[in-house]
Amino acid sequence: MVLPIILGVGVTVAALTAKATIASYKQFLKLTPQMIANLNGIKLAYMDEHSSSVYRSDPRYQHYKFLQSKYPNRSFGDPMTEQEALIILGIEGDDILKVNRAMVRDRYRKLMNSNHPDKNGSVYLSQKINEAKDVLDRSYMVNK
Repeated sequence: MVLPIILGVGVTVAALTAKATIASYKQFLKLTPQMIANLNGIKLAYMDEHSSSVYRSDPRYQHYKFLQSKYPNRSFGDPMTEQEALIILGIEGDDILKVNRAMVRDRYRKLMNSNHPDKNGSVYLSQKINEAKDVLDRSYMVNK
């Protein structure tokens, strides 16, 4: 009588452990070398033309150079600016001219679906996404 209960609890624990392991592994695969170094307390040299931690022979070199040229390597401002909010929500180019509440809401929902803490996303990123949505909701660009 007790054996099925013990087996059921054991199978449940094993299944939950496997689920957590798979989720952690998926998150690990998304980490860049810079993120891994930061998590381990290792300081890498900043990648530039003369001394780079990612060499030209690395297949990801062009991707890293593109990201460096497109996004600033600095922290967010204390009160987040509209420019930072637009970058976070991925609104750029011609989209800025036609930005409205619906576009902001759609971008916000898309980002929160992939970054929500309940779905193994980052708490920090979700806070910044929320802050970006709030900044743009109060912005003149959206309320025109």
